[in-house]
Amino acid sequence: MIRPQTLLLVLLVMACFAANSLLTRLLVNRQLLDPAAVTLARFAAGAVMLGLILGSQGRARDALPRAVDGPLIVFLGGYALAIAYGYRHITAAAGTFVFYAFVIVTMAAGGTKPTRRVAAGALIALAGVALLALGKVRGTTPIGVLLLALTGTTWGAYSLGLRRRGAPLIANARAFVGVALLLPLLAWVERDVLRWTPVGLALGLGMGAFTTALAYALWARVLPALSPLEAGMFQLLVPVLTAVTGVFVLGEPFTGQLAAAGALVLGGMWLTIGGGGPGERR
Repeated sequence: MIRPQTLLLVLLVMACFAANSLLTRLLVNRQLLDPAAVTLARFAAGAVMLGLILGSQGRARDALPRAVDGPLIVFLGGYALAIAYGYRHITAAAGTFVFYAFVIVTMAAGGTKPTRRVAAGALIALAGVALLALGKVRGTTPIGVLLLALTGTTWGAYSLGLRRRGAPLIANARAFVGVALLLPLLAWVERDVLRWTPVGLALGLGMGAFTTALAYALWARVLPALSPLEAGMFQLLVPVLTAVTGVFVLGEPFTGQLAAAGALVLGGMWLTIGGGGPGERR
């Protein structure tokens, strides 16, 4: 049985994961930051926060990336760019459904040989994504679906990489620092279109430091207290939280088609997780 304190921490982490999608959509859709600026603020702040956490434990040097961290840095960097640019073309609700569908599919394909139930769940989730991509859901475009599919794929691959490594906090910190070291290149490439506002910068830095870095650190702390099934089932909350909050806070449209696509994605995730698929973090 999950202890009440652990349950509260898990729910806080799930709320942070949902907030990341909502804040990214808010920043780029309201033009508070452009996608490159979102990436710069979020991952620079995240790297600093994770470095400070390790520094408080006397392990600051452990945050320095090594050659073996190259794949994690590539996958995290791909995720960082795809989510920031993707949410310019898709609503928070639709985007998080696509994201989680491809996280599940990637991890099911990259883990142990999937069972029939896992395979069926992945296909059902993909059917939900297809409904979003081919249908006319207001605020959602095919390029947005494609970029959020790339977001989910790179995050799934990153999660698989973390799973094969020990010390998830250190591995996360090294990946974030590695991405942060590449941010000046992004700033130079996008130097003519970078857009900053004080409010946007504050939100972007806060997202990186708190709902990203601290949430990952908390998740690493509580994950050993959860079974893989429990960890996966809790993450079913994130698309629901994101969709509901997107409708009421961002004023995004909620249609029958979006509800049907969401039901397919959630149903597929439930089948995949319940059938032995991995429960990982965002």
